[in-house]
Amino acid sequence: MPTRRWIDEAKRDPYRRRAREEGYRSRAAYKLEEAQRRFGLLKRGDIVVELGAWPGGMAQAASRIVGPEGLVVAVDVREFKPFEEENIITLQLDILEDDVIGEVLRILDGRRADLLISDASPSFTGIREIDIARQYELALRSYEIARSLVRRDGSLMLKAFDSEEAIELAEKLRRDYAVVKRFVPRAKKKTSSEFYFIAMGKLR
Repeated sequence: MPTRRWIDEAKRDPYRRRAREEGYRSRAAYKLEEAQRRFGLLKRGDIVVELGAWPGGMAQAASRIVGPEGLVVAVDVREFKPFEEENIITLQLDILEDDVIGEVLRILDGRRADLLISDASPSFTGIREIDIARQYELALRSYEIARSLVRRDGSLMLKAFDSEEAIELAEKLRRDYAVVKRFVPRAKKKTSSEFYFIAMGKLR
C-alpha cells in the first residue's frame, strides 16, 4: 500500500497529476514526449523497443507517436497490466538473464527497431556506490542489446546516472552512433541524478 508521504508527494507532483488526467500510467511519458520534440526520434510507423518499461507510461507515449501503423515492444521483469493500445506488445523478461534479443526478434519477425529506449532502473539500496554500479550494469546490458536490435541509422535513448561509469558509456556510444547527446528531461524527479543519452545515427 502507498504510504501517506507517497500520496502527499503524488498530489503535489504536476507530472503525476497530468499523467492521470491524460491516461498515462506514469510521468515517464513526458520524458519521451520532450525527447521527441527536441530530437525527432520517431515518426509514424516506426518500431520501438523499450527495456525497463513497467508500468508503461513511456510505452504509451511511444504508441501514440508511432500510431497504429507502428509497434511498441515493452519489456520488463514485472508483469504489465493489459494495455488498451493495440500496438503495444509486452514481454516479461529479465534483461540481465533472459534472451531478450532472441525474443524481440521473434516478435519482429527479424526486423530491427528504429528506436530502443532503456528506462531500466535497479531496486535502490540508498547506498550510492551500489546503486550506481547496478544502474551501470543495466545501462551497459541495454547498450549491448541495442547493438543487435537497433537498425542501421536508428537511435537509442538510454537512462544513466551522473558517474564515472557514465563517461565510459558515452565513449562506447560514440563508437557506434554518429551523434551522442546528454538529455535531462523536465519530468524527472527533482531528487534524481538521472539523465539520458540520446544516441542517433547507428553506424552499423
